[in-house]
Amino acid sequence: MNKSENIQTNRTEDGGLPPRQRHMVLGIMMAGTTAACISQSMMIAALPTIMQEFLVGAGLAQLITTAYIFTLGLFSAMSAYLVSKLDARRLFFIAMVGFIVGCCASLFATNYPVLLASRLVQAIGAGILLPLIQVVALSVYPKSQYGKAMGIVGIIIGFAPAIGPAISGSIVDAWGWRAVFVALGTVSAVVTLLAIPFLPNVMRKPATHQRFDALSAVLFSFGAICLLAATACIEQSGWGVVAAASIALGAVLLFAFARRQLRIPNPLLKLSCFANRQFTVGLVLVLLGNLSFMAASIMVPLFVQDVQGASAAVSGLAILPGAVLLGFLNPITGRLLDSHGPWPLLVAGCALLLGGTLAFVACDAETPLWVVTVLYGVRICGVACLQMPMTAYASKQLSGDDVAQGTAIITSIRQISSALLSSVLIGIMALASSGDLGIDAHGFGVSFSILAALTIVGFVFGAVFLPKRRKASGRR
Repeated sequence: MNKSENIQTNRTEDGGLPPRQRHMVLGIMMAGTTAACISQSMMIAALPTIMQEFLVGAGLAQLITTAYIFTLGLFSAMSAYLVSKLDARRLFFIAMVGFIVGCCASLFATNYPVLLASRLVQAIGAGILLPLIQVVALSVYPKSQYGKAMGIVGIIIGFAPAIGPAISGSIVDAWGWRAVFVALGTVSAVVTLLAIPFLPNVMRKPATHQRFDALSAVLFSFGAICLLAATACIEQSGWGVVAAASIALGAVLLFAFARRQLRIPNPLLKLSCFANRQFTVGLVLVLLGNLSFMAASIMVPLFVQDVQGASAAVSGLAILPGAVLLGFLNPITGRLLDSHGPWPLLVAGCALLLGGTLAFVACDAETPLWVVTVLYGVRICGVACLQMPMTAYASKQLSGDDVAQGTAIITSIRQISSALLSSVLIGIMALASSGDLGIDAHGFGVSFSILAALTIVGFVFGAVFLPKRRKASGRR
């Protein structure tokens, strides 16, 4: 009996692994996934420098972050198929190698298109790692502890991107933006080498064999790309024929994709999961939490640098306490979900988000930096109540092989929607500002006003459909 088979036989009666084994597996995979997660936001502090070096505006420059997240979401959609074909150990190493290759290409980029393309290569590796660690976490923990499992995974999914600007800000100020990729590539290579002798395969084999539907992948990818292209056009030149045509084509392709998923026996994304209303409600709240986090993590450092005139390092340090707070709160809010259900977290999360967001609307160049840091921390508390707990709540509604499909749906839609909407908000911020390359306080306030409105809508939606009492498990 090999090591992987031995781990499967050691599963407890409730389906999880013994604590020592689950901690070892998650520890190794979290170490590797951290680099991919932190890479989402590490270029935020470098945006002003890159804008100056390559002579691009804020709308185009931010694509190295939002397009990264977008590509991550596209490949997350294929994770359910990959999990059904390859074991977790092999997928982990394939993803890590791809991420390292992307870091090397970014290091030697000579122009902005090359830099952007190399970032997308990194995102492919991250697009495999991010849903993989969530599926593994749900595999090694029993369903009664899904909140705890997602809280632990949330330490890196939420915390790592949050500390990215602080770390990269110091690196950029000291050695330049290319040094960011030296650090990411080196850490990833070391983790990959150390994981070779210690990482077992813990995934159960799926009950059914899944075939890859290439047409679905094409429809989904090109439909989403059309929407991203439309947002880029709007950011650069406002509404026009090209933007409208891109949106129309993207909508048609995504409609054809959705229609096909409901008709074929082996869909790329099992959209029938949306028939479970509580899964759908949980996903909507996940989207609200992730958008609130990603948009602010890009816009606040830009505000500190462009409006308040601080350095990249200072802009990163301004949101660092919030990042630490998010890492601390994620396991706590996960346990609160297991013990009290989703309703108290919805109320607390939306209240904190709304309060912090409205306060940001009033910020200007004279706002003390400590106030910016406190307000960012308030919003992070709201994010911690929604992002990972609602991921766990949505996943808990599913069973069997649908868990991998549900994770793929949540991760892909979460990343793609956050990338698109963050791009739109940043574009609105830039268009509402008077600077040619930078932003001003008015544009910053306009974007946060929109975020406040979305928070209210999200709360009303959750208040109508979430159960007020805790349920032990989800129901169809």
